[in-house]
Amino acid sequence: MPLTASSAKIRTQLISTCTVFLLALTTPCQSGPASGPAPSKSSEAASANAPSPESPPVPSPISTLPDLTLQIVRGGTFPLRTHPAQPVLIAFLQTVPDTAPTPSRSQVVFLASMDHQYGPRGLRVAVVDASVLEPSSALASASALAHGSTPAPASQASRDAVLNASYDWHLKIPMLLDHDGQLARQLQVSQLPTTFLVAADGRILQRWQGLTRPAVLAQGIERLLGGPLSQAP
Repeated sequence: MPLTASSAKIRTQLISTCTVFLLALTTPCQSGPASGPAPSKSSEAASANAPSPESPPVPSPISTLPDLTLQIVRGGTFPLRTHPAQPVLIAFLQTVPDTAPTPSRSQVVFLASMDHQYGPRGLRVAVVDASVLEPSSALASASALAHGSTPAPASQASRDAVLNASYDWHLKIPMLLDHDGQLARQLQVSQLPTTFLVAADGRILQRWQGLTRPAVLAQGIERLLGGPLSQAP
């Protein structure tokens, strides 16, 4: 049917209205601020894996004995690493009070036995004073005050207490001084006694915490030296 002038005008108006409506739907809104590009997945992953400043990483225990030289309380020095290299059994003990039946006092008897048995086969045995982990200087000062004498300076009181312990325990193995607890901190010693068995090349093979019986010590030493207990399960 032919279009009349009025119908053609109505059709033209409808087409114009629809065109405006479609343009409004497809044109982005400009009323708000322009937003930046969305963060990439790699950026989000990097942010998620970034370390938190409130939780620093905990250092792992070291696996090699530091190459340090410690003083022997009775005089002289004791290098932890020797040339030619030798294995070493080294224990951190509580030395004060030296007369109390502490686990450290029992441990030193076992260490002396290991020295007697395996010293001739090249094993070095030593005891490290762990006063840094115990209030030994405070105990020494309190003892001096109780006897009416003037307490010695803290460092001297600690050294005197360790020297007394070395004689009271009838030690034939060296008693070493760990100034400022440097070695104890590096080895992360937190319990007394703690004993380390170290190979000739400095590798820490065994770490025993608490009182360790002679049979357990001997088995580890035999495995290191290749003795008759080296095949024990």
